[in-house]
This record gives sequence, structure tokens and C-alpha cells, in this order.
Amino acid sequence: MVFVLVVLSVYLGMNWYVLARLFRLFAIRQTFWLYLALVPLTLSFIVALALESRFGNQLTEIFHTLAMLWLGTCVLLIWILLAQQILSLVVPLPPRLWAISVCGLACGLALYAFSNARTITVRREQIPRLPLRVVHLSDIHLGSIAASTLADIIATTNGLKPDLILITGDLFDNANPSTRAMAVQLKALAAPVVFSSGNHEAYTGDDNVRQMLAATPIRWLRNETVEFSGIRIIGLDNSYGAELMQQVLGRTPPSSAVTILMNHQPIGFDLAARHGIGLMLSGHLHNGQIWPFNYVVGLFYPYLKGLHEHGSAFLNVSTGTGIWGPPMRLGSHSEIVVLEPKGLAKGPAVPGRE
Repeated sequence: MVFVLVVLSVYLGMNWYVLARLFRLFAIRQTFWLYLALVPLTLSFIVALALESRFGNQLTEIFHTLAMLWLGTCVLLIWILLAQQILSLVVPLPPRLWAISVCGLACGLALYAFSNARTITVRREQIPRLPLRVVHLSDIHLGSIAASTLADIIATTNGLKPDLILITGDLFDNANPSTRAMAVQLKALAAPVVFSSGNHEAYTGDDNVRQMLAATPIRWLRNETVEFSGIRIIGLDNSYGAELMQQVLGRTPPSSAVTILMNHQPIGFDLAARHGIGLMLSGHLHNGQIWPFNYVVGLFYPYLKGLHEHGSAFLNVSTGTGIWGPPMRLGSHSEIVVLEPKGLAKGPAVPGRE
């Protein structure tokens, strides 16, 4: 309840600022109509999440999409309106012209961000000593993406002909009937799949996650190790610190095999390197998903996206294969990462996606 109240309070302030500024620019009196819009817009975020998580039917999906589109547009309007307040001190335009310009820019950016979120790019990286081709997926968020998007992810992944697919958390957002039906599609992945959990699996519930994975051949690693074709894979549950990693790696015997550590959040890279981890895979951050949140997230996580090196160890941080919340990406992109043996010639590009 405390968390919900905090979220509602913050979102109330966001909506109040946007509506109050727009009403002022359009010279509309801030009386009954402002509050008539303020209450449902503020409640839409929490209500949409609750309804979609519980029911997952066509009506709740439409309402969820509209509510999340407004959330993303509201964020855009906040920084556009803040910029307008500053610019208006030196550019004396009529208020109505400012209002039209602000709304036009916000709508244009929202449309671009919506389209951009549906485009999946392929990023290729070469890793020394890696003996096979690995596709790294992360943050797919079944329950927040459309079935057609999942089909696109599966087709693109299979087209890359990986030897192994690794999914570093946030595969599921909920366990409603629609999400359960989508989970069955994961059987179409053409290579062996290993999965470690993220924070959204904790929200979904362990039993629900097990039930949805039961219809697939996906192996769920929970603070354990598995051997595959000459490599060792360690999968960690989501954690907000490095204590769990320290415990699991502390009880894992050393090995000459290349070791891949799957850790949803990009934390503990130095610790992993000291324990001889050759490659650590993470996600979680979405590269902020909507600008300027990449700068905010970067204040707390030094490894925001891409491939990083520490001695002989590597860390790959996915920007996420899907999206959560607003179906938008601005200043970021959804990606599938191909990790290949160093020196291996690049495979054919996926048309229109690389």
C-alpha cells in the first residue's frame, strides 16, 4: 500500500503539472475540467496494471495500452513544457502558439517512440574463447508486448541460427490467460534455451512461472550451474546487491571451461571477474527506455548498455528485447544480441534489422 500510494502521489504531481501548464497555455480556466481529467488520468496507470494482470482480455489490453501511452506521453510533455518555460523567457510567442507547438512536438515524438519500440535490432559481439554462437535475450516482458512482437522475436532469433539461447530475466510480467497462451509460443525457439529470473518473475510468482515454463523446453537456472557443449552456465535469481552472487560463486568450484554468468541486473561485474567468470550477461535497465531516463538510470548503474571488458572478463548489458510500461522507446532500442567466437566471420544480416 505504501508503494502504491507513493506511485500515485508522484503520478498525480506529473499529471497536475502537465494539465495545469496546458490549460494555462490554451487559456482554459483551471476549474472543474482540470480535476475531471486529473483523477482518471492519475488512476489509469495502477488500474490498468491491476486489470491486465488479473484478466488479460481484449478490453483490458486496450485500456492498458491507452493508459501506458498516456504515461509515456505525459513524461514527454513534462520535459517539453519545462523547456518551453525556459524558452518563453527569451522567445516571446503567443501562449496559444506555444501550446500548439508543445502538443505537436509531444505527439510527433510519441508516434516515433511507439514505432521505434516495435523495431528489433540485432547487435553482434565477438567474445574470445567462446566456443559457440549464443543469442542473448533479456526483458521480453510477456504480458506487456503483443503476440505478434513475440513471434517476431522468435523468428529473428531462429534466423540467427544460435547454438544456445540465454534469457536474463523479466521474461514474464504476469500470469493472466493471454500471457499463458503466449508462453506456449516459446516452444518454437529452435535452439536450447536457458533462463534466469528477473524482478518481474518475483512479481509474477514462482509457481506461475514454473507453470508457464512447463509447456516449453526452457531450463530455469535458480542459483545453480549447468554444463553445455564445453561451457559452464551459472544462473542467478534477481538480486539488488552482490551478496547472492558472492554466495553462489563462493560455492562453485573453479573450472577451465568458459563460464557464463546470467545475472539480471548489471551489478557485481568486478566480483564476477575475480571469480574467473569469462562472460556475464545482464539486462534490466532498458537503457532508460525513454529519454532522459537513461541519464537517471546511469546515476545508479555504471554499466548501462553494450559490451564491457574487465581484464579477461566481459559483461554484456542488453537494452532489452521487449518493453515494459509505455509501448515506446526514445533514445533506446529493443535488441537481440549475438555473441560469437572471436574471429568467426559474421553471419548474414537480418534484412532491415541490423
